[in-house]
Formats: sequence, structure tokens, C-alpha cells
Amino acid sequence: MAERVATRVSTPAYQAYQILTVAFTVAPIVAGLDKFTHFLVNWDQYLSPIVTRMLPIPAHTFMLGVGVIEVIAGLLVAIVPEIGAAVVGLWLCGIIVNLLSIPAYFDVALRDLGLAMGAFALSRLAAEYRNT
Repeated sequence: MAERVATRVSTPAYQAYQILTVAFTVAPIVAGLDKFTHFLVNWDQYLSPIVTRMLPIPAHTFMLGVGVIEVIAGLLVAIVPEIGAAVVGLWLCGIIVNLLSIPAYFDVALRDLGLAMGAFALSRLAAEYRNT
């Protein structure tokens, strides 16, 4: 049994699972924390004016809440990757919808589509490797 598990975890598919788990744990946490510091970028610029008009709170306050959710999503990937990665993928789909309403950020929306597909792939891989 131990030999079978050792062989399984040395496969390229398992290594891809590990890489994606690290990526989708770290990236949401870093992006979420940066909502509070704006060290990487001013994240508020990515919030659609349509969304901003509908909010009952200031846009910056909303983005701080987004940061908290992203940190939680990253931790969820670390703890329960099958569920956490699906949450991150769905979250990215919401971000894509927001970005598509801002013509200047179609390129970022395309990048986020690739990230969402990677997150959904991680969720599926996690279903395979959850007990490894």
C-alpha cells in the first residue's frame, strides 16, 4: 500500500495538483491582503462603476470586504482544496463579469478566465488526491 501511494504522489498529475494548490492558496491570500495596503496595485480601480453605483457602502469599504473574502478563500484552498478551489473559481467568474463591464480591462478578464479554469481543474484534481 505504501509503495502504491509513493508511486502515485510522484506522478506528474499529483505534482500539478501540488503546484496548483500552492498557487491558489498563496495568490488569493496575497491579493486579499493587498486590498488593505495597495502595495501591488490600487485594487479599487478594478471595481466597475455599475457595481459602485449599486453599493450601499463606499467602494473602498467594499473592496476591503473583498480582501477578507479572498484571504478566507485562499485558506479554504489550503484546508479543503476540492471545495476551496471551486469557491476561488466561482469568485474569479464574478470578477470576470465585473471586469467585462469596464472596457479597459478585457485583458485582465481574459487572464482571470484562465485562472478560473485552473482553479476548477484544481478542484477536480483534489477530488482525486483528497486522501493522499
